Amino acid sequence: MENDTIVAISTPNTGEGGIGIIRLSGKGSLSLADKIFTSGKNTGKPSQFETHTINYGWITDGKTKIDEVLLSVMKAPKTYTREDIVEISAHGGPAVLRKILELCLASGARMAGPGEFTKRAFLNGRIDLSQAEAVSELIRAKTDKSARFAVEQVTGGLSQKIKGLRSQLISLIANFEVELDHSEEDIKFASGEETEKTLNNILKDIGNIITASQKNRVYVEGVKIAIAGKPNVGKSSLFNAVLEKERAIVTALPGTTRDIVAETFNLQGIPVTIMDTAGIMADYLHEGKIEIQRLEQHIEKISTQKARDVLGKTDIVLFVIDVTALLTNDDTKIAELVSKAAVKVIFVLNKTDLVTNTEQKRKEILEKFRPYFDKIYFTECSALKMDGITGLEDAIYDKILEEKAYSNAPDTADSEFVVNLRQEEALNKACVNIKSASQTVRKGESGEFTVLSVRSALDNLGEITGETTNEEILDIIFSKFCVGK
Repeated sequence: MENDTIVAISTPNTGEGGIGIIRLSGKGSLSLADKIFTSGKNTGKPSQFETHTINYGWITDGKTKIDEVLLSVMKAPKTYTREDIVEISAHGGPAVLRKILELCLASGARMAGPGEFTKRAFLNGRIDLSQAEAVSELIRAKTDKSARFAVEQVTGGLSQKIKGLRSQLISLIANFEVELDHSEEDIKFASGEETEKTLNNILKDIGNIITASQKNRVYVEGVKIAIAGKPNVGKSSLFNAVLEKERAIVTALPGTTRDIVAETFNLQGIPVTIMDTAGIMADYLHEGKIEIQRLEQHIEKISTQKARDVLGKTDIVLFVIDVTALLTNDDTKIAELVSKAAVKVIFVLNKTDLVTNTEQKRKEILEKFRPYFDKIYFTECSALKMDGITGLEDAIYDKILEEKAYSNAPDTADSEFVVNLRQEEALNKACVNIKSASQTVRKGESGEFTVLSVRSALDNLGEITGETTNEEILDIIFSKFCVGK
């Protein structure tokens, strides 16, 4: 199946667009294009075209013209997959693209699986596994900063670092192997102290990669923020103010928001998903406390339950307090609920345009909620007047990076890429084996034991770039790709 011709729509196939691209890859791509493409200038068939050229013409089924297109011909090996590739740039209507796709399938191509083009690029040696994974990250990037990290890996930033570490481990293994082969001659390429120093340096380099990646991962993975509070404190107004558009319905009536409303925005390079929850009613925080008899009460109960479920799945909660209203049992119950969710909390004092100062409200909150929080962080705003929103965003940004400010994170090229969880796990395994190797050297044990640990670390690093992997891992990785890439 890896030698047949695959096809897929490589542009988003929902909605309409000016252009849509159908991509073919495999040794039969050119002959298939010969069957369905008619040159607009009678310049021959695609198999006769020069490589890396764009040609005008029509896609036909032998009888009827389907679409006026530009056909790109890229011949192996200088292509994305290192196979012959044909790309058809057609009009972006879903009916047209679907018809061309069906024609390609009827002419002998097979529908590509998720990420199969990139998988072929990996299997044919054009890119390594870490670069392949970065392609997916680049497609999914939501901010310029996350895209930059992905580009760094696509161009081989992480690959070069891993290859350098593997080269050092291979040299150590080679030295040990020669020493073991000539043990009777007592040949030594390096002292135990020098070997241990080399291992520790490799360990430090791996640690720097992990630390820098953890520091930057938030720019790739993003964070989730929930706005919580009792009804009518201005949660939806705050939601709209942060997004700078009217996404949630805002009225003077309490309980307008009944479902979770979510949007993603860019906060200084960090993709942030912010969720507006329904106002939490204390009466509905405990199952069976009151009997629900009316539909309106039932809806309120469900809304409260949804809001409670969301709180445990977020990174930060914006606890909104109306500075013009007294704190009630609802506020206390929400504080207790949020504290149990073990998330970061920012108290947002809203409707500040209606009061002269907030000092008394701050004292009241500190006194009432101190049992639930070690520290209470405040920010103030008037969501309706769009006042204080910049300060709120700065508070959110600081809170996001609060635990990400790794003091020993290097400000070098290491910080320009972000390893994913699979890669980080492989790096951690390598660290364990390198520490084990270092320990055998320190104890003066036989070099055979050191070689075993170093070889294991070598394999661990090879899992990142693909030198040591298996079909199951590849299937898992590429199943996360979109079809057509």
